[in-house]
Amino acid sequence: MDVTVLTAFPGLFEGFLRDGLVGSALSRGLIKVEVQDLRQWGVGNYRAIDDYSFGGRGGMTLSAPVLDAGLSAVSRSGEVPYVIYPSPQGVPLTQDLVESLPRDRHVVFVCGHFEGLDERFVQSRVDLEISLGDFVLSGGEIPVMAAIDAMARLVEGAVGKELSVREDSFFDGMLDTCHYTRPASWNGQNVPEVLLSGRDRDIDLWRRRTAVRRTLARRPDLLSRAGLMGYLSDQVHLGLAVDPFDPALAETACQCLAVADAYGLDRVLMSPTRGSLDDLRAALEGAKSVKALPSPDGMVRWIARKGRGAPAVLLAQQENGLPWLEAKRRIAQAEGPVLVLLGAERFDSAASVPLKRIEATDRALPPVALVSAVLDRFFGSR
Repeated sequence: MDVTVLTAFPGLFEGFLRDGLVGSALSRGLIKVEVQDLRQWGVGNYRAIDDYSFGGRGGMTLSAPVLDAGLSAVSRSGEVPYVIYPSPQGVPLTQDLVESLPRDRHVVFVCGHFEGLDERFVQSRVDLEISLGDFVLSGGEIPVMAAIDAMARLVEGAVGKELSVREDSFFDGMLDTCHYTRPASWNGQNVPEVLLSGRDRDIDLWRRRTAVRRTLARRPDLLSRAGLMGYLSDQVHLGLAVDPFDPALAETACQCLAVADAYGLDRVLMSPTRGSLDDLRAALEGAKSVKALPSPDGMVRWIARKGRGAPAVLLAQQENGLPWLEAKRRIAQAEGPVLVLLGAERFDSAASVPLKRIEATDRALPPVALVSAVLDRFFGSR
């Protein structure tokens, strides 16, 4: 992580770069952050870096020649830096955006003030504009500090426990879980017993499920880009009702196995829409990892017999199904295994969650494409 900051107020960064996580990472050589005073390239006896805006009624605007001189001076030999400008017009600074910022390239933050930067510099030199939200600050220094801190947390070794980074709010789409410390009882409020049990598996499950409940209660909007796989309380299976006489079934089954494995599902189950179970088993000779069962109800019973309880069933491609985000919310609340079921025209179960039909065109999606689309919406992260 190699960062340079161009600012008219370098003193604002002194404490930020000395203390805390960023200061520690700097002292250990894990990150590099330089702060340069824009007035080094100012004009005249007063080192002016701004001027009145054309057209009147505006305040002062930072000068394009000054900004360009500063950027040229801090650029490394033979490279073009990635330039970021904090502004109210920028895209929101989210965890996803932070993770997408270049880590193997020199990043230059240009702090605006007054009316901002000359638009000609923005259009010709700035790669990305970022914003902390729909409010106005006196300058870009605070957003830059926020961005540097968020970037530094992703550098290996900067945070003492890497697990704490992976479990941070927004890191995988969900909010963070609850945290407690001593004493175990305070003002009549007790720490959840599971956290005192010493059972790592139970504690991990409690944390994941608490993260889900918190997200649904406080920031349900985050659910659209969160992958559910790491937050469910039990295994997820893919169920397909298929035609055993389809000559491409074995190939389709192998492709579905690969897709299910990529999203972390446990097993792929199939049942025949016609013919017998033996017909299906014969057709799946080349895909022996697929579990053949007599019917979708048989899939539910098979999962329940594994000792994990009856599954919540996500019933895909239903004419009167739920919008996918509402269906995702209900699956996130499931306290047990989940069966993602496709191809079953009729399936009656109190635990089923019908999902509205996904259609890309006026033609039906191929089976593997449909499986990929459904799994990505529920178990892929954005």
